[in-house]
Amino acid sequence: MTQKEALEQALKELGGRAHLQDIYPVALKYITHKEGSKIYDSLRGCIHDKRRFRPSPDKPQGWYELLSYQEEIASRDKRIKELEEENAQLKSIKTEDAFVEKMLKETKKRFKHESERNKAVAVSQILAWAGREDASENLDEWLEGKEKPFIAVNGDYVFSKHVENEIDNIEAGGTGVNINKEKD
Repeated sequence: MTQKEALEQALKELGGRAHLQDIYPVALKYITHKEGSKIYDSLRGCIHDKRRFRPSPDKPQGWYELLSYQEEIASRDKRIKELEEENAQLKSIKTEDAFVEKMLKETKKRFKHESERNKAVAVSQILAWAGREDASENLDEWLEGKEKPFIAVNGDYVFSKHVENEIDNIEAGGTGVNINKEKD
């Protein structure tokens, strides 16, 4: 292996960029040289080959990098940006549970009048068909007036009312009814 090839291999092992004091010992593993020779002077001359190496512009003196290092960094940075954008898109997608919860809330809000309850029955059937028996049962309980109480904790106070009343109260700007103060 030539000295330039040894330097290139050393820099690859060191991540594409390193200080001379770290590069030389690694490069020496790949070349044969006589003890006492001026191998370091020879390697120092080789590292100035502008077709393969360059001083690291954002590091102190003595740091060198492969020319391909900047291309790899640019490629890596581009991929990181793509992944961050993809991650942001994935985070913006609503979960099924959030969708079902919103659907229940809107159904109860829009079809609370007796004359429109049959529409809520249709929504319940759709939820059951979609495999969301939990949401379907919740809607059925609401339709039958047997809905389980809703418990919400706000600071030191506990509020307990039926879901539709609590939702209406909060949407109207209310904070709930103070039933009792929790003790620590």
